[in-house]
Amino acid sequence: MEENYKPKFYAKYVSTHNARLFGKLTADAASGFFPVFAGHYARFLPADKKARILDLGCGNGALVYWLQNIGFSEAAGVDVSPEQAEIAKSLGAKNIYCENLVDFLEKSKTEYDLIFIRDTLGHFEKKEIFNIMELIYKNTKKGGKLVIKTPNAESPLSGQLRYGDFTHEVGFTRTSLQQLAEVVGFGRTEAYSTPPVVHGLKSGVRFLLWKLIELCIRLYRLADAGNGEGIYTQNVIVAAYK
Repeated sequence: MEENYKPKFYAKYVSTHNARLFGKLTADAASGFFPVFAGHYARFLPADKKARILDLGCGNGALVYWLQNIGFSEAAGVDVSPEQAEIAKSLGAKNIYCENLVDFLEKSKTEYDLIFIRDTLGHFEKKEIFNIMELIYKNTKKGGKLVIKTPNAESPLSGQLRYGDFTHEVGFTRTSLQQLAEVVGFGRTEAYSTPPVVHGLKSGVRFLLWKLIELCIRLYRLADAGNGEGIYTQNVIVAAYK
Protein backbone atom coordinates (compact mmCIF):
# COMPACT_ATOMS: atom_id res chain seq x y z
CA MET A 1 0.00 0.00 0.00
CA GLU A 2 1.28 3.45 -0.90
CA GLU A 3 2.44 5.42 2.12
CA ASN A 4 0.39 8.48 3.05
CA TYR A 5 2.91 11.31 2.90
CA LYS A 6 0.71 14.00 4.45
CA PRO A 7 1.29 13.21 8.15
CA LYS A 8 4.97 13.98 7.55
CA PHE A 9 4.03 17.41 6.20
CA TYR A 10 1.53 18.18 8.96
CA ALA A 11 4.03 17.16 11.64
CA LYS A 12 6.23 20.04 10.42
CA TYR A 13 3.53 22.29 8.99
CA VAL A 14 4.57 25.40 10.91
CA SER A 15 8.33 24.99 10.63
CA THR A 16 8.30 24.21 6.88
CA HIS A 17 5.37 26.32 5.68
CA ASN A 18 3.49 28.78 7.91
CA ALA A 19 6.54 30.20 9.67
CA ARG A 20 8.09 30.94 6.29
CA LEU A 21 4.98 32.82 5.18
CA PHE A 22 3.89 34.56 8.38
CA GLY A 23 6.67 34.31 10.95
CA LYS A 24 6.11 33.34 14.58
CA LEU A 25 2.57 33.92 15.83
CA THR A 26 2.25 35.48 19.29
CA ALA A 27 -0.88 36.53 21.16
CA ASP A 28 -0.19 40.16 20.23
CA ALA A 29 0.23 39.24 16.57
CA ALA A 30 -2.92 37.12 16.64
CA SER A 31 -4.93 40.05 18.01
CA GLY A 32 -3.94 41.96 14.87
CA PHE A 33 -6.19 39.59 12.93
CA PHE A 34 -9.24 40.42 15.05
CA PRO A 35 -10.50 43.31 12.84
CA VAL A 36 -10.22 41.06 9.77
CA PHE A 37 -12.08 38.22 11.49
CA ALA A 38 -14.79 40.65 12.57
CA GLY A 39 -15.09 42.04 9.05
CA HIS A 40 -15.44 38.62 7.42
CA TYR A 41 -17.12 36.48 10.08
CA ALA A 42 -19.06 38.60 12.61
CA ARG A 43 -22.16 38.46 10.38
CA PHE A 44 -22.40 34.71 10.93
CA LEU A 45 -22.07 34.64 14.73
CA PRO A 46 -25.03 33.56 16.88
CA ALA A 47 -26.54 35.99 19.36
CA ASP A 48 -26.14 33.45 22.18
CA LYS A 49 -22.61 33.62 23.63
CA LYS A 50 -23.04 30.04 24.87
CA ALA A 51 -23.48 28.79 21.31
CA ARG A 52 -21.44 25.77 20.27
CA ILE A 53 -18.92 26.88 17.64
CA LEU A 54 -16.33 24.60 16.03
CA ASP A 55 -13.38 25.58 13.83
CA LEU A 56 -12.35 22.53 11.79
CA GLY A 57 -8.73 22.68 10.70
CA CYS A 58 -8.25 25.55 13.13
CA GLY A 59 -4.55 25.91 12.31
CA ASN A 60 -2.81 28.26 14.73
CA GLY A 61 -6.06 28.80 16.63
CA ALA A 62 -6.28 32.54 15.97
CA LEU A 63 -9.98 32.39 15.06
CA VAL A 64 -10.82 30.37 18.19
CA TYR A 65 -8.75 32.83 20.23
CA TRP A 66 -10.78 35.71 18.74
CA LEU A 67 -14.10 33.98 19.39
CA GLN A 68 -13.21 33.31 23.01
CA ASN A 69 -11.99 36.89 23.45
CA ILE A 70 -15.37 38.26 22.33
CA GLY A 71 -17.26 35.99 24.71
CA PHE A 72 -17.89 32.68 22.91
CA SER A 73 -16.40 30.56 25.68
CA GLU A 74 -17.59 27.26 24.15
CA ALA A 75 -15.72 27.81 20.87
CA ALA A 76 -13.42 24.90 20.02
CA GLY A 77 -10.85 24.06 17.37
CA VAL A 78 -9.51 20.87 15.82
CA ASP A 79 -6.28 20.49 13.86
CA VAL A 80 -4.20 17.49 12.88
CA SER A 81 -0.86 19.32 13.13
CA PRO A 82 0.82 19.08 16.55
CA GLU A 83 2.82 22.23 15.78
CA GLN A 84 -0.33 24.17 14.98
CA ALA A 85 -2.16 22.90 18.06
CA GLU A 86 0.75 23.92 20.30
CA ILE A 87 0.74 27.44 18.88
CA ALA A 88 -3.02 27.68 19.42
CA LYS A 89 -2.60 26.69 23.05
CA SER A 90 0.31 29.09 23.49
CA LEU A 91 -1.98 31.97 22.47
CA GLY A 92 -4.26 31.08 25.37
CA ALA A 93 -6.97 29.51 23.24
CA LYS A 94 -8.96 26.85 25.09
CA ASN A 95 -10.73 23.73 23.77
CA ILE A 96 -8.06 22.94 21.17
CA TYR A 97 -7.89 19.32 20.01
CA CYS A 98 -5.02 17.82 18.03
CA GLU A 99 -6.83 15.19 16.03
CA ASN A 100 -7.82 14.12 12.54
CA LEU A 101 -11.02 16.04 11.82
CA VAL A 102 -12.77 13.01 10.32
CA ASP A 103 -12.15 10.99 13.49
CA PHE A 104 -13.32 13.95 15.59
CA LEU A 105 -16.57 14.36 13.63
CA GLU A 106 -17.31 10.63 13.52
CA LYS A 107 -17.26 10.31 17.30
CA SER A 108 -18.75 13.73 18.09
CA LYS A 109 -22.00 13.79 20.08
CA THR A 110 -22.41 17.56 19.77
CA GLU A 111 -24.68 19.39 17.35
CA TYR A 112 -22.98 22.71 16.63
CA ASP A 113 -24.69 26.04 16.10
CA LEU A 114 -21.90 27.16 13.79
CA ILE A 115 -19.06 25.28 12.12
CA PHE A 116 -16.15 26.98 10.38
CA ILE A 117 -13.92 25.13 7.94
CA ARG A 118 -11.31 27.53 6.60
CA ASP A 119 -8.47 26.76 4.21
CA THR A 120 -8.95 23.07 4.95
CA LEU A 121 -11.18 21.34 2.38
CA GLY A 122 -8.61 21.81 -0.37
CA HIS A 123 -6.19 19.50 1.46
CA PHE A 124 -8.40 16.49 0.76
CA GLU A 125 -9.35 14.48 -2.31
CA LYS A 126 -12.91 14.72 -3.63
CA LYS A 127 -14.22 11.50 -2.06
CA GLU A 128 -12.80 12.58 1.29
CA ILE A 129 -14.31 16.06 0.92
CA PHE A 130 -17.78 14.64 0.28
CA ASN A 131 -17.49 12.43 3.37
CA ILE A 132 -16.31 15.37 5.48
CA MET A 133 -19.20 17.52 4.29
CA GLU A 134 -21.72 14.80 5.14
CA LEU A 135 -20.19 14.52 8.62
CA ILE A 136 -20.34 18.30 9.02
CA TYR A 137 -24.01 18.28 8.04
CA LYS A 138 -24.70 15.55 10.61
CA ASN A 139 -22.94 17.57 13.32
CA THR A 140 -24.68 20.86 12.50
CA LYS A 141 -27.71 21.77 14.60
CA LYS A 142 -31.02 22.30 12.81
CA GLY A 143 -31.13 26.03 12.19
CA GLY A 144 -27.32 26.16 12.40
CA LYS A 145 -24.84 27.12 9.74
CA LEU A 146 -21.58 26.16 8.09
CA VAL A 147 -19.04 28.76 6.96
CA ILE A 148 -16.47 27.61 4.40
CA LYS A 149 -13.44 29.63 3.33
CA THR A 150 -11.11 28.41 0.59
CA PRO A 151 -8.68 29.82 -1.96
CA ASN A 152 -10.77 31.06 -4.87
CA ALA A 153 -10.16 29.42 -8.25
CA GLU A 154 -12.06 32.33 -9.87
CA SER A 155 -9.31 34.75 -8.85
CA PRO A 156 -6.69 35.69 -11.45
CA LEU A 157 -4.04 34.86 -8.83
CA SER A 158 -5.62 31.59 -7.71
CA GLY A 159 -2.54 29.54 -8.51
CA GLN A 160 -0.48 31.29 -5.81
CA LEU A 161 -2.63 29.80 -3.05
CA ARG A 162 -3.73 26.63 -4.86
CA TYR A 163 -0.17 25.51 -5.53
CA GLY A 164 1.60 27.30 -2.70
CA ASP A 165 1.11 24.31 -0.39
CA PHE A 166 2.24 20.84 -1.50
CA THR A 167 -0.64 19.22 0.40
CA HIS A 168 -3.40 20.97 -1.60
CA GLU A 169 -5.51 18.63 -3.74
CA VAL A 170 -8.58 20.54 -4.97
CA GLY A 171 -9.51 24.09 -5.93
CA PHE A 172 -12.96 25.65 -5.53
CA THR A 173 -15.12 28.51 -6.74
CA ARG A 174 -18.23 29.93 -5.10
CA THR A 175 -20.42 27.78 -7.38
CA SER A 176 -18.64 24.49 -6.68
CA LEU A 177 -18.78 25.15 -2.93
CA GLN A 178 -22.48 25.99 -3.09
CA GLN A 179 -23.13 22.88 -5.18
CA LEU A 180 -21.25 20.71 -2.68
CA ALA A 181 -23.07 22.14 0.35
CA GLU A 182 -26.49 21.75 -1.25
CA VAL A 183 -25.87 18.17 -2.43
CA VAL A 184 -25.08 16.99 1.13
CA GLY A 185 -28.31 18.55 2.43
CA PHE A 186 -27.77 22.20 3.33
CA GLY A 187 -30.48 24.58 2.19
CA ARG A 188 -29.81 28.22 1.40
CA THR A 189 -26.22 29.13 0.54
CA GLU A 190 -24.62 32.54 0.14
CA ALA A 191 -21.22 33.48 -1.31
CA TYR A 192 -19.01 36.36 -0.19
CA SER A 193 -15.81 37.96 -1.41
CA THR A 194 -12.95 38.69 1.00
CA PRO A 195 -11.67 42.17 0.14
CA PRO A 196 -9.32 44.03 2.51
CA VAL A 197 -11.13 44.95 5.74
CA VAL A 198 -10.67 48.65 6.45
CA HIS A 199 -9.25 49.21 9.94
CA GLY A 200 -6.63 51.86 9.30
CA LEU A 201 -4.92 53.91 6.61
CA LYS A 202 -2.97 51.07 5.03
CA SER A 203 -5.97 48.75 4.79
CA GLY A 204 -8.08 51.65 3.51
CA VAL A 205 -5.64 52.25 0.64
CA ARG A 206 -5.57 48.51 -0.10
CA PHE A 207 -9.38 48.46 -0.22
CA LEU A 208 -9.55 51.35 -2.70
CA LEU A 209 -6.88 49.76 -4.89
CA TRP A 210 -8.74 46.44 -4.78
CA LYS A 211 -12.01 48.07 -5.90
CA LEU A 212 -10.20 49.54 -8.92
CA ILE A 213 -8.60 46.19 -9.76
CA GLU A 214 -11.93 44.41 -9.33
CA LEU A 215 -13.58 46.83 -11.76
CA CYS A 216 -10.91 46.07 -14.35
CA ILE A 217 -11.46 42.31 -13.92
CA ARG A 218 -15.21 42.74 -14.30
CA LEU A 219 -14.70 44.73 -17.49
CA TYR A 220 -12.45 41.97 -18.81
CA ARG A 221 -15.11 39.37 -17.98
CA LEU A 222 -17.79 41.53 -19.61
CA ALA A 223 -15.77 41.67 -22.83
CA ASP A 224 -14.81 38.00 -22.74
CA ALA A 225 -17.99 36.29 -21.48
CA GLY A 226 -20.75 38.87 -21.83
CA ASN A 227 -21.13 39.58 -18.10
CA GLY A 228 -18.92 40.68 -15.24
CA GLU A 229 -20.49 38.46 -12.60
CA GLY A 230 -18.13 36.69 -10.22
CA ILE A 231 -16.06 36.81 -7.04
CA TYR A 232 -12.44 37.64 -7.75
CA THR A 233 -10.71 38.00 -4.37
CA GLN A 234 -8.00 35.40 -3.66
CA ASN A 235 -10.30 33.72 -1.14
CA VAL A 236 -14.02 33.07 -1.17
CA ILE A 237 -16.47 32.44 1.68
CA VAL A 238 -19.64 30.38 1.37
CA ALA A 239 -22.21 30.17 4.16
CA ALA A 240 -24.63 27.23 4.16
CA TYR A 241 -27.75 27.04 6.32
CA LYS A 242 -29.36 23.89 7.71
